Amino acid sequence: MRTECEGGPNLLPGVAMKTHGLAPLAFFILLAEPPATGAAEIPATPVYALDFVATAATGHDLNDAGDVVGREYVDNGCAAFCLPPQEIVLWRGRHRVVLPLVPGFDAGSQYPLFVNEQGLIGGVVGSIGSATHAAAWTPDGAGYVSQDLGVYPGTSSADVAGLDEQGRMVGWSTLGGAIPTVTVPFSWSQATGMVDLEAQGYPDERPLAMSPGGRVVTWGHWYQLGDLASVEPLPAPPAGFFPLGSNGSAIDDAGDQAHILVSTSAQHLAYPFRLSREGAWQMLSNLGTGQLAKYGIGSIDAARNVTFTAIGTGMIAPGPDGVGETLASRLSTAYPGATVDEGGPMNASGQILARVLIGRSPRVVKMTPATPCSAHCLVSNSLTMTGKFVQDPRHPDQCFQGGSMHNRSSATVTITSESGAPIGNARVKGRFLDDYWTDHPVAGTTDAAGVVKWVYRGPCGVGAVAFLVEQVSRGARTFDRTRGTLTGYVIPK
Repeated sequence: MRTECEGGPNLLPGVAMKTHGLAPLAFFILLAEPPATGAAEIPATPVYALDFVATAATGHDLNDAGDVVGREYVDNGCAAFCLPPQEIVLWRGRHRVVLPLVPGFDAGSQYPLFVNEQGLIGGVVGSIGSATHAAAWTPDGAGYVSQDLGVYPGTSSADVAGLDEQGRMVGWSTLGGAIPTVTVPFSWSQATGMVDLEAQGYPDERPLAMSPGGRVVTWGHWYQLGDLASVEPLPAPPAGFFPLGSNGSAIDDAGDQAHILVSTSAQHLAYPFRLSREGAWQMLSNLGTGQLAKYGIGSIDAARNVTFTAIGTGMIAPGPDGVGETLASRLSTAYPGATVDEGGPMNASGQILARVLIGRSPRVVKMTPATPCSAHCLVSNSLTMTGKFVQDPRHPDQCFQGGSMHNRSSATVTITSESGAPIGNARVKGRFLDDYWTDHPVAGTTDAAGVVKWVYRGPCGVGAVAFLVEQVSRGARTFDRTRGTLTGYVIPK
């Protein structure tokens, strides 16, 4: 594959629900900065810009430094002609760190689900729904060491529900089966190993979620891990709903919670609720989600903001008592046609891990609060694309792996000031994305007319080719992502 940049130097490609985070589809960390001491001051109705994480990927968690952990299919150039290998990955800024596999399990059965600010990652490995082991990935210099934590003695499968800032995980270990004969709610840390929480006096109930400070919610109670006197029963669910199950839950350090409750009606529809620490239930959306659509809880924060997915749509319910709004309605207009189909966890700075349609396919992104620029701005005033299928003369109208046929796509970006004056010598970074695995970063510099253009040669048979403008910089000017055009796509013909 080749990229040509006009208006600046050429750049070679860089190296680049259960809904905890993003729901089970491509519904999706780490250190670098000290943990935040409280929720950041976030505008009541922020406008969000998109920080790209990955394509053809699953994001599972997001920390306060903005690091993301999950799974991704590797772009090996096979386009639509194969399913490429999968890797478990930590995305830290623009760096992609491949995590080591837990020995004895392949990459397709490893799920890094949680991470704390010290860099410890917790998750599971194995066959989801039948036999899994708890697992941990521990920082070791610039990399990680993987650990198979196994199951509690006498059981055959373990699930992990949360990880706190002290490095404690909670989970549920059973002998397996629809009605297991042995069940053990457990906590784990490097110092203690797996500990039976029931034997310590905590409820013999499945942990559903854990806050950064160690608050745990189970099927019927909530408590502070390490304080037996803190155990409190949950209030009965609202009329017409079953008690809590494993449908998606979150809890903050104060004890405020968010849950998916399933109705007792014949359709058994799923609805998102906020549960205050005082014991009051509040329905966040009156549109029930059927069992074949995506739903789940992303997070609840100290301001009682709840992120969630309902009827296959990413949503946010502003705290302390607001109801659900679509995340797409808060996206900057610079992303035309973008929709949000999963709303994952939100960190202290207000970033939300999500899946957003860029072009014609969903990508894992961080939705980041953006501030409009009023002076000394850089605006992506226009983005135009062209696309052509270049045939192999020996095989006209055909597309197959190994032939010389290919797509030739271009993206032309014009950078201006807030008043529309062209800005030359601005550095622009972006990437080409197709409907399969391609994630091709480019960079270039605008000419005197404020224009930079790239031409990308890529595989055929990949549907639409999209382009995302990610960064624009020049001196002390500010890149404004609340206006202009930052995404576009073309179908090569």
